[in-house]
Amino acid sequence: MNGRRMPVRILSLLLAAAVTGSLAYAFSNARKGYEPRQPILFRHTRMAGPPVWQTNEKGEKVNVGGFGIPCVYCHTMAYKGRHSTVPSTAVCMNCHSTVGLNKEWVLKMKDYFERGEPIPWVKVHDLPDFVYYDHSAHLNARNEKGEPKIPVKDAQGRPINPCEACHGKVEQEEIVRVQVNFNMQWCLDCHRKPEMKAPTDCVACHR
Repeated sequence: MNGRRMPVRILSLLLAAAVTGSLAYAFSNARKGYEPRQPILFRHTRMAGPPVWQTNEKGEKVNVGGFGIPCVYCHTMAYKGRHSTVPSTAVCMNCHSTVGLNKEWVLKMKDYFERGEPIPWVKVHDLPDFVYYDHSAHLNARNEKGEPKIPVKDAQGRPINPCEACHGKVEQEEIVRVQVNFNMQWCLDCHRKPEMKAPTDCVACHR
C-alpha cells in the first residue's frame, strides 16, 4: 500500500514545487533593470528619439537629437503577429549602406551583412516559456467605440507610443533595459482595469 502511495506523494511534491516556483517568479521583480550587453551598440535615443534642431556656427540648422524612426519600422510584426521580431541585417543596411559608414558599429553591422549572418542580438524582454503573449492581440485591441484599448494619446491629446505601455520610453535609452516588472501581478493589474475588459482566466496566458 505504501509503495503505491509513494509515487503519488512524490508527484504531489514536485507539482507543489513547480507551482511555488512559478508563483515566486510571477510575483517577483527579478527582470526589472535587466540590461544585457549587445553585440552592437544600437542607440535608440539616436534612432527613435525626437529630432532636436540647433543652429551651428555657420548658421545651418542641424539635428542633434534623434531621427524619430517608429518602432514598427524595425519591429515589423508587432501589429501582425505574436512576436514583434527584430529586423534582418538587410533592413539595417537600407540606410547604412550609405549612412554612417565610418562608424565602428556600422562597420560591424556591415560585416555581418556581407557574411550573410544575422546579428546575434540578446533578447531583452523575455517572458518564461509557460507564458503566452501576443503583441498583435494587445496592440489591435479595441473598445466598443473602436478606440485602441492601449492609449495612443495622453490626457492633453498629444500622441504617445502604445509600445510604452509595456516597454517604457525606449527612445530615451542608450541601452535598452527592462523598465517594468514583467510578472503576473503586473499583467493582472492591467487586465483588471474596467476599461480594458481583458480576460483574466488562466488559459488566456498559460497554454
